[in-house]
Amino acid sequence: MRCQRSWTSVVACSSVLVVMLLLQPVRADAPKKRCLTKPTVSKKVDMVIHQCQEEIKSSLIEDALKIFTAEQGHWHDRRKRDADDAGTLDFSHPTIVSHEDKWIAGCLMQCVYRKNNAIDKNGWPTLDGLVSLYTDGVNEHGYFMATLRGVDRCLKGTSKKYQIKRNDAAENFEQCEVAFDVFDCISDMITDYCSGQSESEH
Repeated sequence: MRCQRSWTSVVACSSVLVVMLLLQPVRADAPKKRCLTKPTVSKKVDMVIHQCQEEIKSSLIEDALKIFTAEQGHWHDRRKRDADDAGTLDFSHPTIVSHEDKWIAGCLMQCVYRKNNAIDKNGWPTLDGLVSLYTDGVNEHGYFMATLRGVDRCLKGTSKKYQIKRNDAAENFEQCEVAFDVFDCISDMITDYCSGQSESEH
């Protein structure tokens, strides 16, 4: 999918990316007795995504990208130093998108998480909030446990990758990058469960 490079089209294309990844977890080849009920998370996203698009376009994109352009080198140098200090990090998200699209999609997901009470007072995603969001509408123990384990792993992975201190307020760029990685990671975890690639807990 190719997107024109205007802010409006970039935000729109990032929204499409979010929706596509949300549709990913429930697959046609899912084993019987798994993922028989579709969660309501995609409906919840649909309810707020357009509002989030407008919020980002009006209050975030232009000003934030100016800062991003000026500080991009410093930001990645600092993250590289943090990674070097912490040793080899074993957490990464597999989705291949441009940094710009990833960042905007992350900002959209941060907005979605915020509007669904899945963010704490400092701007970080929460275990309880994310599990509630991703399992809403599903009455399946295995799905719930797989989501719980997946969310826990994804939050721990992003916390290690970004050296998160939850008592500190998250910066805008941190919020968006963390939100995308958490979202991408959880989607993959649920997909693995629904496709039978991970074992459910009995």
